[in-house]
Amino acid sequence: MMDLAKQTFSTAPEYIIAGTAIGITQAVKTAAANIEKYAPVILTEDGEVTPLTDKTKLAALYGIAADSADKDGDAVIWLSGEFFADGLTLATGITAADIEVAFRNIGIYLK
Repeated sequence: MMDLAKQTFSTAPEYIIAGTAIGITQAVKTAAANIEKYAPVILTEDGEVTPLTDKTKLAALYGIAADSADKDGDAVIWLSGEFFADGLTLATGITAADIEVAFRNIGIYLK
């Protein structure tokens, strides 16, 4: 039996993913600190991730947190893809323009 009732679907539940022409790859790392959803993260010397809070750490930029993570918990990190800059959770003093080139160098493109 077919369900013919009107259904409404959304193709963009959250304003972060900007396209699918470039595949989204991800990794799971241990969070060295609490991380907010959609925050840019850097890779520490211990191989853990922590939020980007200082523009001088752009060389360690690793990706974008796909969800919130607690300190010492697992953090899912997007390593590549196209994302809306307005959807990022940025630390005070950091703008999308500050991280755009560093992200492009690792395969993340902001729109």
